[in-house]
Amino acid sequence: MRVGTIESIWRYPVKGMRGEEIPHTYTAFTGLMGDRVYGVVAADGSPGHPWHTGRDQEEFILYSPSYTSGEELLLPQNLDATYSEWAPGIDPIYPDTNAFKVSVKTPDGVTYDDIEDPTFIKDLEKITDRSLRVHVTQRGQFDARPVSLISLSAVTKINEEIGMYIDKRRFRANFYVEWANQDNPFFELTLVGKTLKIGDNLELTIVERDPRCKV
Repeated sequence: MRVGTIESIWRYPVKGMRGEEIPHTYTAFTGLMGDRVYGVVAADGSPGHPWHTGRDQEEFILYSPSYTSGEELLLPQNLDATYSEWAPGIDPIYPDTNAFKVSVKTPDGVTYDDIEDPTFIKDLEKITDRSLRVHVTQRGQFDARPVSLISLSAVTKINEEIGMYIDKRRFRANFYVEWANQDNPFFELTLVGKTLKIGDNLELTIVERDPRCKV
C-alpha cells in the first residue's frame, strides 16, 4: 500500500552546517552516503558530544559545504554488480576518501576550497574563541539514528500552531515526505515500529519519534 511520496532528499556534508538537496541517494545501515562525513570537534566540548554546531555558534548553520566531486558521491561504485552478485544487505564499496573533499562557503561569502585547509579552522577559531579541529569519516556522524524523516504536513501544522513560518530545512531531515493520508498531519507518528519501503531497495524501519535539539 502506497502511503506517500518523497518530496525531497537532503544530506549534510558537514555536521551542523547547511544541507544540500540531492536527486537520489544510496542509503545503508550507516545512513545516506555522504551525510555528515565531516564534523568540527571542540577541545572544550563534552567528551560524549564534542561537536561544534549551531548550539555553540548560531551562524554555523549558514555555512554552506559542498562536495567537489559532485555526482560521484550520489551512488557507490559497482552498485549494480553488488546487487546482482551478492545477497541483499551486502554494502558495496564506497568511493576513495579523496572523493569526499568538501569546500565551504561562509555566511560572509568567503570560500575555502578544502575544509581540511588549516586556514579554515584558524579563521573559525578566531570567530568562536575555541580550539577546534576537523574530524572526518566516510560513515555518518549523526547523533542518534542514521536517517531522519519528516512530512510537509507536519511542518505546515507546526507553523499553524506556533503562528509563524518555519522553513522545512529547519528540521534538518534526510527525507521530506508528502503523505497520502491528509487527515492526520502527523501521520509519521503512527508509523513507529513499522517499516517503509522507499524506492526499489530501501527498507526503513521507524524506530522512534525524533527528539528535537536546539538546532
